[in-house]
Amino acid sequence: MPPPATDVPGGVPPHPAGSPRRDPVLLLAVAALLLALRVVLGFHEARPPAAPTTGALSGADAVRWRTLEAGLVEARATNRPMLYDFTADWCPPCRSLQRQVFADPEAAAEIESRFVPVRVLDRQREEGRNARWVDSLQARYRVNSFPTLIVTDADGRESTRIEGFMGRDATFGQLRGTGVSLRWGVTQPAPTGRR
Repeated sequence: MPPPATDVPGGVPPHPAGSPRRDPVLLLAVAALLLALRVVLGFHEARPPAAPTTGALSGADAVRWRTLEAGLVEARATNRPMLYDFTADWCPPCRSLQRQVFADPEAAAEIESRFVPVRVLDRQREEGRNARWVDSLQARYRVNSFPTLIVTDADGRESTRIEGFMGRDATFGQLRGTGVSLRWGVTQPAPTGRR
């Protein structure tokens, strides 16, 4: 049987239409584009977020949450304690705390006048991992449940821990125990320093 006839010198038939061998330059260009896209996304993933901007907890907050870095600087400059809100979007008590306390403009103003608020949003369930700074703070303060509020001095020494959400008045009653006077929403007077 004679070899098939071809129009190409040397008897090598042309590549059929649609063959991946047809345009190696096109394939190299697509590969380079995908590699560049992955590098850009990798840099984006490596940066910690400036502040949480997505999720069920962020939409109605009246509190201006600081980034960790800005919060540390502000706490040292103003000599105010830090209030860490360890929370997660999937957590029903966290949403109650947000609605009853952090979404209230009067409460938010009072919190911001007494504390430097920093939200620490856990994304383990949604994304399979947290930013390193979130994991680091959760380990440092032994946070195992949400919500957890931690009050610290500017050097990070914990003075108050509030785990769970028992309501607006109870939350502010516990925050009052930090020695930082809170005026609104709770009928008990601020501590006078006597025991």
